[in-house]
Amino acid sequence: MKGELMRVNRHYRLQLFMAACIFTSCMNPAIEIKAQAPAASPKIHVMIPYLNSDGRLNYVDRDGKEKISERYTHASPFISKGYAVVGNEGGETAVIDAQGKIVEAYADQEIRLEVFGGYTLMMTEVEYEKKMPVWKWDWNIMGGDVKKTTTYVNVRIKVLETQQVLLKEDVPSDDATYSLMVYELDSSRFVLNNALYQIKKGQIKKEKTGIIVILDNGRYFTSSGNTFTLYGVKDKNGIASGLQSTDRLDLKLGEGILTLDSINQERYAPEIPKLLKDNKTQDVYSFPQYDKPFPSEIKQGTAAQMEFLKEVSLVYSVNNSPYFILGRFNYDHSVWAYDWLYIDVKGNLLNEIQVSDFFIFDQVGNLLWPDRKMLFGAIDMPKDWRVGKIKYVNASPEMYIVQVKKGEEKPTWGVWDTQRKDWTIEPSYRDVNLLNTTKQIFSLQQEEEGDYFLYDNLKKAPVGNKSYRSISSDGAVRVKSAEGNEEWYYIDILTGKEYKE
Repeated sequence: MKGELMRVNRHYRLQLFMAACIFTSCMNPAIEIKAQAPAASPKIHVMIPYLNSDGRLNYVDRDGKEKISERYTHASPFISKGYAVVGNEGGETAVIDAQGKIVEAYADQEIRLEVFGGYTLMMTEVEYEKKMPVWKWDWNIMGGDVKKTTTYVNVRIKVLETQQVLLKEDVPSDDATYSLMVYELDSSRFVLNNALYQIKKGQIKKEKTGIIVILDNGRYFTSSGNTFTLYGVKDKNGIASGLQSTDRLDLKLGEGILTLDSINQERYAPEIPKLLKDNKTQDVYSFPQYDKPFPSEIKQGTAAQMEFLKEVSLVYSVNNSPYFILGRFNYDHSVWAYDWLYIDVKGNLLNEIQVSDFFIFDQVGNLLWPDRKMLFGAIDMPKDWRVGKIKYVNASPEMYIVQVKKGEEKPTWGVWDTQRKDWTIEPSYRDVNLLNTTKQIFSLQQEEEGDYFLYDNLKKAPVGNKSYRSISSDGAVRVKSAEGNEEWYYIDILTGKEYKE
């Protein structure tokens, strides 16, 4: 996934600038767009929205020096191509360039920007009421009212530099599931709204529709009913086709067959099944990368491993390795957890494996593998402490945000360093969020429902002396004004400098 996203919604609430779009299914006819090569990105100084005492924003540099004097009711940070989304007092939004010139006129619309391959993709959404035929009127039998219109959304995606239109649709507001989230396959190919595009010789061409899941190394899935096909980035015929969902594994064990059923079952069904079977070869491929077939025969294992195998309910393929992870559910009265066993592609059962940068998460993003036993080892924890939910911190392969239950107290959070075998941030906070991976800047909440403050984990010191109702990684903060209203503005999360009057 690549790109930068900025948006302003119809109610012009600044906090939604940070909202991410959801990758949803949209299928459209193939189209080819003629496009000129994009102009080189302008060299612009960093410009930050600055909140004035009148409640409006203009743009300044990091030192607070004014760069664009025009004032707006709302303003987003500039993207790398030198564009930003702004709002006026009439409730309209527009796009400006680094000189403050309007390049997309003000209108009653929602705007999002995304950068890929040297182009700026712009998505606009405009709501309107569409008159419906009589058989689609909404009749209120009790009140006698009749609603003769339905809210529709005009969705438009185009290349901002060249004005070529990639998509234009009118859909009911409930079905307006288009997004501007770009998934990169390689330097010239990307997936947008379930369609594959390629930038080649000044053209943006839609090559394929119906793409549902993006994998590593430029691979992706398409589906037809309950059948799935796996493609490579430059592969037109498919690496594997005719794959169908299964929840069972039939394994040859000596002279017999061991059947594992109800594998990888979850409360909420994923978009693509976590086990896929090739009915021609009988090979079964496993989530997350479906990169190799699961062994059809158990070649070697102890009696204890064989007994464990009979209770396995989770199977994951460890990408870039010859291993699979096997999980046996074990509810220990505090968190959902598993016991683990492993198997290689030859069918040998193993009690442990050595892999790096591989994680298994539950459906709400909490870490299942490696689990707390692996992360904490034989460390002596206070007797009344219990480790709960765990979140992976990608600032360092050794750092994890960990929830701790201390006796009868409410759970608190800290950051555990598996290399040092110690807390790099003590588990005494109601909430912990990572804002900058390189600089290891966190936002910490001391009291429940309290404000957040910035913390530099490298310097082991707070950043600045202010606290906020919320802090975003791009520096947008939310506070309560003296009148009790919510107020949004920007800060520098590395220094704590506030961009407000």
